[in-house]
Amino acid sequence: MKQINKSLFPIFETAIQESLKNYESNSDGHSLTDLYLFHDKEDIKISIYDDMENLLNEISLQKREMLNSATLRHIFQRLAQGKMFDRDYISKPFTVSLIDEGFVVVEELIFVDDDTLKLDEDIWVHLDKELDDFLKDLLK
Repeated sequence: MKQINKSLFPIFETAIQESLKNYESNSDGHSLTDLYLFHDKEDIKISIYDDMENLLNEISLQKREMLNSATLRHIFQRLAQGKMFDRDYISKPFTVSLIDEGFVVVEELIFVDDDTLKLDEDIWVHLDKELDDFLKDLLK
């Protein structure tokens, strides 16, 4: 999956940059709070929409570049860590979500907010072990 992510990351990075430029030039001063992705598996493409359901960009993929939500989540987490969504016209909290044909959210891929930290389940497993180790050291 890492090899796929490496090949897909620059494609998504460029597409999101272009999408945000498209939004900024056509936004009429409105803030962006969400991006929506529709994965068309028949045409093997990703369509990127703003929170007003306006198409911002499309990404055509190769057949071998089949995506799943874990791969998309990883790509968008890297983009968020790289400050891709730190722009004046993006309001926080900001989400990137996967949608279906009816524009219904299937899954939230990332959640970005300066004041709120949303934790994945994986962190609790590691945090539990770290707290147990800390308690053992403390009681020695």
